[in-house]
Parts: sequence; C-alpha cells; structure tokens
Amino acid sequence: MNNNSITFKSKIKFVDLPAYRKMEKKNYIDFFHDKPNILKAKEFYTLNIRTCTGGGLVNPQVEAEGFHLWDDLVNNKKFPDIVNSLFRYVKNPERGLLIGSKDLEGNPYSISQFIRLKKVFLERVKNVSLFQKHRYENSESHYNYSVKDDTWTICSSYRRGENLRMQTVRCLKDLKECFETISIAKGDRLFIGKKEITSKDCPEIFAK
Repeated sequence: MNNNSITFKSKIKFVDLPAYRKMEKKNYIDFFHDKPNILKAKEFYTLNIRTCTGGGLVNPQVEAEGFHLWDDLVNNKKFPDIVNSLFRYVKNPERGLLIGSKDLEGNPYSISQFIRLKKVFLERVKNVSLFQKHRYENSESHYNYSVKDDTWTICSSYRRGENLRMQTVRCLKDLKECFETISIAKGDRLFIGKKEITSKDCPEIFAK
C-alpha cells in the first residue's frame, strides 16, 4: 500500500498557554527579513502571530513546511517570490493551514496578505483549514506542527478590552470569539483541549 491510497486526517489542537509552554518544541520560525521565515522540517513552531500570517503546507507523515510572514511593504512587493518559495519546499502539498491577520490601524497589509495567501492556497491545495482575522486588537496565536503526529498544536488568546485580562481559547465559544472566519478542511479533525469538536457540534465551520 502506498501513501496515495491512504487518507490522512490532520489534527488541529487548541491548547491553553501553560500546555503550549510545556511542549518540547524544535525549529523556531522567526518573521523578520534578516532571518528565515519559511522552514521545511519534521517539526517547527512560531510565536506571536498577530497581524502577520502564519501556517504551513503538509504531505501528512512525509514532509511539511511552516512560515510566519510579516505583513509589511517588503513582503507585499515580493509576494510572488514568497509563493514560489512556499511551493518549492513542498511541491505538491495535500493539506495546508493559514492563521492570522488583524484589522489594525497602522497595518494596512495585514488583511490583504492573508486574503492573497488564502486565494493561492485554495487554488493549489486540496484541503486548507483557515483561521482568518483575529477579532480583537489584543490577540495573538502561536503554533507547533509535528510531521510524526500530523498535528497542529495552536494556542490563541485575546482580550476584548483594555481593562479585561487575556483569555486563551478553551472551548468552541472562545474559538468563534477569537477569529472572524473559521473553516476546517475536509478530513481535518479539530480538538479544543481534550475534546474533539465535530461537524455535529458546529456544522458551519466544517468544509463540506
């Protein structure tokens, strides 16, 4: 039996901050121009996705790459080169994930960068899960991906107002509060903590 005859179901697990911090993580992806922001590895992670866009391309249990793209003029101008680099590392990805962006004054490229990447991903990748646009000014996401487990582990947090404390996504209600648009690709499995969220729980966020 070869990989083409196997149907993989990538896991997407949202965890709280203490659980994320306790994870043993390898291969950090930075988001500044003088450091690598696209990385192919068996495991990788990045922190503090706010107005930026992060995510990755995956051939489950075979290969994967992750990225964290700063939403600035430089990356806006070199967008075609970024796309070429992404699909050079993992040429024929089966699955993908995008997370990030924010409607924030002073960050004019945030939403447009996410939308441009989303368009390319949906055209070139069969199954893409999306966590689009943090709803609040004070919000951020961190992720870790493991090829061995074919699992995205994500920690997302947000604060509704200046006088309220940051809270981490711990349930489905929090997840929907954190992001404006959520789409779980066909075949991907969503977990929040130890609980699996299925299409019966929230049919509108699962791709048909």
